[in-house]
Amino acid sequence: MKAIIIISIIFFSYSGIAYSYPESQMDDCISSALSNPATKSITKKEIANYCDCALKAIIDENKDIRESGYECAQKNFN
Repeated sequence: MKAIIIISIIFFSYSGIAYSYPESQMDDCISSALSNPATKSITKKEIANYCDCALKAIIDENKDIRESGYECAQKNFN
């Protein structure tokens, strides 16, 4: 009985990663950045980090799109 309770607690307390934006927006951001000639020397991981930063700022923090993009580019591409 104790094992079932412990397993239930572990099961219900574990949560996966949750994003506030749809995965399709992340995919669109990454593909757009990869097709930009200015980002040829930037790795896909850095672009994904940039997109995550920008989407969180735009959607979660309700920041301006340009401002968010600029701030996240400064963080991730320098």
